[in-house]
Amino acid sequence: MPKVYLIDVTNRDGVQTAKLGLSKLEKTMINIYLNEMGVFQSEFGFPTTRHESNYLQAKPGVGGDGRAPSIRLSGWIRAVAGDVAPAFRLVPASST
Repeated sequence: MPKVYLIDVTNRDGVQTAKLGLSKLEKTMINIYLNEMGVFQSEFGFPTTRHESNYLQAKPGVGGDGRAPSIRLSGWIRAVAGDVAPAFRLVPASST
């Protein structure tokens, strides 16, 4: 039987509502809950924007540190060197 992978976009589309912003802790808690529900991937937006790069540099609790070990984070970047190079610097070494 084929496997179904769920991808959640709460941390991207969900925060585009007027006057709604999530703190680093709130984003991390969402990812922890999504992981507990079996969601494969959480999409967070553009990693090269200031608020998202700050979140990623804060070690958001995914990728094997014990808080949400199996969920993956994904983001969007433009296909230009000015976005690609900084995005790769934000990727933990264990996930490349």
